[in-house]
Amino acid sequence: MSTEKVPQPLGEEELEGRPTPNKDLASAAVVVVVAVLTLVFSLRLDVPGSFYTAPGLLPFITGFTLLLMALMLGARAIRAGAKMNVAGLLGISSRMIKGFWSAKNWRRPMLTALVVTYVLLVAFINFELRFPTPLFELQISSYEVISVIMVTWLLRTFWKASLLRCFLTTLITVEALAFVFRYGFGILMPETF
Repeated sequence: MSTEKVPQPLGEEELEGRPTPNKDLASAAVVVVVAVLTLVFSLRLDVPGSFYTAPGLLPFITGFTLLLMALMLGARAIRAGAKMNVAGLLGISSRMIKGFWSAKNWRRPMLTALVVTYVLLVAFINFELRFPTPLFELQISSYEVISVIMVTWLLRTFWKASLLRCFLTTLITVEALAFVFRYGFGILMPETF
């Protein structure tokens, strides 16, 4: 008798969690919207010097790259048989609608609410704090304060690491990004549109 494992058929729940052409097409549609918005907003930024120092150059390149990847993902999904109807495009079944607000799926609406709150806070709250030190003047922008609080909350909710680890990871990442923009490009994060 052979000791090889016979592959077992996947259960219905395991199949729903796997990527499908419909989910790929829905993801591609969302990324296309984000990429186009990134392109539009990056073109609206002022160009103080030359093309190479434009603050919108990096977001434009990122948005263009995202757009290309989303179009390739969408084309692959359509070739794989993705449905073009709205429910199929979004990957929604009647069972998913019933279970959307279940305890298992509370993360989806919470993540949406946290990201929308974060974007709105960064867009509408603007301040800069300056603390003189013996070596230099420490600058802290509203972007840094809001980002550290919100991203720590997001990491704590979805990463499940300790609060200290989430905070330190966020603080190092946000401060490194702010440092590069403040001292490399000479602007505080985020630059208004």
